[in-house]
Amino acid sequence: MASSERAPLWDSVTHPFASVLDFAFGCRHTKLSRVFTIEGRSYKVCCDCGAKFDYSLRTMSIVTHRRLFPSLRRLRARRRHERRKLQQLPTCAPGGTLSQP
Repeated sequence: MASSERAPLWDSVTHPFASVLDFAFGCRHTKLSRVFTIEGRSYKVCCDCGAKFDYSLRTMSIVTHRRLFPSLRRLRARRRHERRKLQQLPTCAPGGTLSQP
């Protein structure tokens, strides 16, 4: 196997750990620059660490990208589906008759 084929697997393993460490000990991005628009892309830059954040000129705020791992996304969807399913089950009324919620 070439090293380029192993890189995505290694990144998928280390990315969650790096994200947790960055969240716990990383830059808090309190010193942000003004908005830059270059080649149609608007962004702000952290003056401490150099991280770039996409910026929406329509909403005048930083655009957040929620990244959930596919397995977590499926787990959340399954739990949501199970909750809805439980809410739709008929309940048993006193006297042994079924009633719909």
